[in-house]
Amino acid sequence: MSAIDKRVPLGYSVSMVTVIDHPESAIVVPDSVRAAAERSVGEFSASIAKTPAKAGTDDHLNVEKSRKRAQLLGRYEPLSNKKLLEIGSGFGTNLATWIKSYQVDGYGTEPDGVGFGTSFSSSRELFVANGIDPERIFPAKGENLPFEDASFEIVYSANVLEHTENPLKVLEEAVRVLRPGGILHFEMPNFLSYFEGHYMVPQPPILWRSLLPHWVRLLGRDPSFARTIRTEINPMWCRRAVRQLSKKYPVKLLSLGDEIFLDRLAQPFHFEMERTARKLETVIAVVQRLNVGNWIGRTIVAAQGYYPIYLTLRREGAPEHDAIA
Repeated sequence: MSAIDKRVPLGYSVSMVTVIDHPESAIVVPDSVRAAAERSVGEFSASIAKTPAKAGTDDHLNVEKSRKRAQLLGRYEPLSNKKLLEIGSGFGTNLATWIKSYQVDGYGTEPDGVGFGTSFSSSRELFVANGIDPERIFPAKGENLPFEDASFEIVYSANVLEHTENPLKVLEEAVRVLRPGGILHFEMPNFLSYFEGHYMVPQPPILWRSLLPHWVRLLGRDPSFARTIRTEINPMWCRRAVRQLSKKYPVKLLSLGDEIFLDRLAQPFHFEMERTARKLETVIAVVQRLNVGNWIGRTIVAAQGYYPIYLTLRREGAPEHDAIA
């Protein structure tokens, strides 16, 4: 099967799908995929963040968010016609959008099996509905990527690293499969910030892992999930991780996202996620009125408390064009 087939796949009637975006690059989301997302990430988000399940579902299937992520990545490397891997590709909306709108030669990994929900099978179903080869999604964890060395021009991941068993191993694997000259771009929460994005609550900077469960319990939330989160992730951890990676691979740290945080805080703020907007729009509006000269943003950056982190690095060396043929 080719990467993209412009025809609507057999077996999907109009009543069975939701079509998002313009016709030439529309993303078809089968109703079965939307229902699966609502039963899993939607209901789970509702249970820990106290937001409507539909809002959590919409956030995970948000094609406009996928476009904004592409634009953000374009600060460092345009997506168009690149060979790209997304680690933790979820329900597949990022990759489907990028393949159809940016002609990306895209692949994804998403764990399958007991304890990982239906995102792997649902993402493959979404790919079929959009005329994309479902075999582009691999059932794998980030710690053990099923690809040869130097296979991709871009390795991308969003809000995954804090849920892995070994974050440093995931980064090492990501750099391994990255070609020389390629870009790694990972979005992740900063646990030295003042906001916890899973529970959607304010938090003190997390200085040790046991603090977050105690904090969310104090706020009346179930701490079970908090115990699984890798709360050691912060800008200082990222710098140490890059130094560790550099012992094995030639890598250059390009950004941790502090300049993006300053840019966003200095201009009218638009939330990508509906459930975030519900929680923070009033607070952000007040901060922006007080933020003359972006002094608040600069103070937060100096304290390493900006949110989120965008860990962006380049694997140095001459591009190996034949490695990605």
